[in-house]
Amino acid sequence: MRNSLLALVLLAGPLLGTSYAQPSSQPTPPLRGHVDWQAHPAMHVPYELYGEGLAEETPKKKLSWRHTLRQTMYAPYLRQSGVRILVAAAMAAERAKNGPQARALILSQLAHVRLFVRQNSADFALATSPAQARRILTTTRKIVVLQAIEGARWVLNRQADADYWARQGVMMMTLVHLQDDEFGGAAINTGIMGPLLNMGGAWRRLRKRPRGLSDQGRRALRWLAQAGILVDLTHMSPECVRDALRATGQLGIPPLVTHGWARSIRADERSFSDEQIVEVYRQGGCFQLPLNGGALDPRRPSVKVPRGLRKGTLDSFGFQMKFMQGLLARNVSRVFPGKRCLSELSDAQRTRISVGWSSDWNGFTNHSKPTHRGRKAKRAQERGELLEVDTRGLAHPGLLPQYWQRLAEQGLDLDPLERQVEQLLRVWGRIRAWTPPRSLR
Repeated sequence: MRNSLLALVLLAGPLLGTSYAQPSSQPTPPLRGHVDWQAHPAMHVPYELYGEGLAEETPKKKLSWRHTLRQTMYAPYLRQSGVRILVAAAMAAERAKNGPQARALILSQLAHVRLFVRQNSADFALATSPAQARRILTTTRKIVVLQAIEGARWVLNRQADADYWARQGVMMMTLVHLQDDEFGGAAINTGIMGPLLNMGGAWRRLRKRPRGLSDQGRRALRWLAQAGILVDLTHMSPECVRDALRATGQLGIPPLVTHGWARSIRADERSFSDEQIVEVYRQGGCFQLPLNGGALDPRRPSVKVPRGLRKGTLDSFGFQMKFMQGLLARNVSRVFPGKRCLSELSDAQRTRISVGWSSDWNGFTNHSKPTHRGRKAKRAQERGELLEVDTRGLAHPGLLPQYWQRLAEQGLDLDPLERQVEQLLRVWGRIRAWTPPRSLR
C-alpha cells in the first residue's frame, strides 16, 4: 500500500569550529566549464512512462517547461547544452521493494548510461576517476559522464556494499532521498504532497520524534568515504543535516549539497541555513542550486526580495545564486582563516567557494517558466527580439546557453558556475584520498 501511494504521489505531481587542512596545490591551468551535478538519464528503467530513455533524435513534439513525467534528455539537446560534466544519477529507493530488486534497478540504469556513451563515443565519454576525467576534458571536447546514486536505501548495508558501488564506477551517493529510512530523516516537501510522500516522517514530525542522522547513517558516511564515494546531503531533514555536518566534520569528509537552497530566501525542510552553507565550504565541500525556478521561489524570506521578481522563472535562480555568492564573499575569513575578502584569495581558493547547479532532468520536476508569454512574445521571438528560452522557459538541456545569457544580462556573475569542473575534480580527488582521522583509527 505504501509503495502504491508513493507511486501515486510521484505521478501526481553553532556547528563545529575545527579548521580542516586542504590541498595546497591545483593543476595549472585549472579546467573550466559547467557541471550538471545531477540528472536522471535512465529514469525510464524504474518508471516506464519515460519511454525508452536517452534518444538519438529530438522529439517530434516541442517540449515545454511543464515536462514532469516526460523525457527531456535527448542526445542532440545534451550536445547543445554546453555542459562539460554530466552526473548521471540512478535511483531505486522508492520503486524497489527489497534489496535485490533495488540493486538490479540501479545496475540496469548504470548499464543503460554506459551503453549510451559507447554508442555516442564521438561526443560522450565515461570517467571513473578524477585523473581520467581530467585527461578527457583536457584533450577532447566530449561531455564527461559520471555515475551516481540518489537514495541509499536497500543498497548500502555494509562496507562491502560501498566498495561494490565504487567498483561499478559510482562516484557520489545521495544518502537519504524522499522517505525517512534507516539512515535518517528525509525533508518533507511543502504542500499536501510532502506528507503523503513521506507519511512516516510526517507522523514522526507530528509526534515530535527524532528525525536526525541514525547510527546506521553515521556508519554509512564512513563506508562511502572509505570507498572513495562522495556523499550528498540533499533531501535530508533539518535535524539530519545538522547531525550529518557534525559527522562529516569529525571524519574530515567533504560534504556536498547537489540541489538545495538558502533558508534565508525559501524557508522549508529542504533548505539550508546560512550557517550550514558556510560550514559545507569550511569542511571543503560545495553547494549547488537546482534549475527549477518554482523550487527556488521566495517563501517566508528573511532577506529583501528584488522588486519585480518573476516567480517560477530564471529570476528565482538568479536571486538565489547572487545571495549564495554574496554569503560566501562575506564569510571568506571563516572558510579561509587569515583571509579577509575575495580580493585576497588565490584562483584555487576562488574555485573552492564557487557555487554550481544541477538540472534534475527527468527527476519528477518542471523547470523555469517563460519570462514572456502570449502571441506578442511569439512574434517578438520570430523577429529575433526574444530568445526561445524567453517564450518557452527551460524546456530542455539545449536551451541552457540561452538561460545563462539571460542571467548574465541580469548581472549574475557566471564565473563561479564555470569553475565547477575544477571544483568537482578537486572534491572528488579529496574523497578518493580520504583516510580516517588519527583519533578514529
